[in-house]
Amino acid sequence: MPKILLPGRTIEVPVGGTIESAVSSEGLHPDAYLYLSGSIPVPMDTVLSEESEIKAIRVASGG
Repeated sequence: MPKILLPGRTIEVPVGGTIESAVSSEGLHPDAYLYLSGSIPVPMDTVLSEESEIKAIRVASGG
């Protein structure tokens, strides 16, 4: 089952969904994170396969 490693927790998500939908379903804002597969950045519209393991890194922005 695909996993998204968020700061402080790991969520398991259905195969075929996107990173964006999985993070949104947890009540989080998907654009508040950068996503890595291994060490390679991936877009939040990436479709998750059975063996996907995505690390989410919180970003900070402001003026």
